[in-house]
Amino acid sequence: MKARRRRARATIHSSTRVSSHFTREGSPKRSYRTEQEAKSAAQLAWTLNGAELGVYRCEFCHQWHMGNSHRLD
Repeated sequence: MKARRRRARATIHSSTRVSSHFTREGSPKRSYRTEQEAKSAAQLAWTLNGAELGVYRCEFCHQWHMGNSHRLD
């Protein structure tokens, strides 16, 4: 059986701020390995807080994040 290779994590430099990867406060957004995990977390946020969030694949870290749905297309 072949071992699966994990994609290398992107190195985050303090001078680099990619808006799709960081919150407004400057901390990295929570990452999800699959789209379904991110959608489940977005649904939970809506259930608990009424927050309407969309999910997207980050070009910076290649994982899934949640964000304001009006900012996502």
